[in-house]
Amino acid sequence: MSASRAGGETWAIVVAAGAGERLAADRPKAFVRLGGRTMLAWSLSMLDDHDLIDGIVMVVPEEYEERASLLADDLCATKIAAAVAGGATRPESVAAGLACVPESAAYVLVHDAARPLVPPEVVDRVVAALRAGARGVVPALPLADTVKRVGPDGSVAETLDRSALRAVQTPQGFPASVLRDALAAHAADATDCASMVERLGVAVVCVEGDERAFKVTTPADLARAVQMAGVDEDDEHAHD
Repeated sequence: MSASRAGGETWAIVVAAGAGERLAADRPKAFVRLGGRTMLAWSLSMLDDHDLIDGIVMVVPEEYEERASLLADDLCATKIAAAVAGGATRPESVAAGLACVPESAAYVLVHDAARPLVPPEVVDRVVAALRAGARGVVPALPLADTVKRVGPDGSVAETLDRSALRAVQTPQGFPASVLRDALAAHAADATDCASMVERLGVAVVCVEGDERAFKVTTPADLARAVQMAGVDEDDEHAHD
């Protein structure tokens, strides 16, 4: 029995169904290039190479399923089981991916393709916490900036204690049964999987995140990712 299967199968759902309007690209965000390959390819390669991941499901925009499958073939990925169309909301997209995860899976990690540079060490920490008994795990970083809550008129209502605040990243990990229960609760307005799980009254723990796991949302973010990855900036907007 491999090390990854000793504690039960661990699957990853890569959510790549966003349109990415703020990136101002001519294609869905996950298919925008970062260097010589798409942002989706960066996440797939890391997860496919990771010893703790047993299977992967891609959730992509409708009509991009075949393109995603061809991408997996180009990467010579061996763990990708399916490419499915996402829904109108994030919970719907995660549910579409989870439907392709086998019942034998003990744990499920949900990762945003918009975080292409997440290092494998973050996966290590998330899976380790799950195997130690956590029912929900998120990688997170302390906030560097002062955070203020403002009122409807834009005036400052409160300055928050940032020592108790964290910026949450992905992949987020859960026992498969917990994630299924959370999705069944129809938390349509949830912005991440952890918030759905929290609504069940399940404790979610934080592990150390990584600066490289930031989310690419704007052209400036993409330029930062190009620099951080050390790839050729001339290729960042290249077409297939």
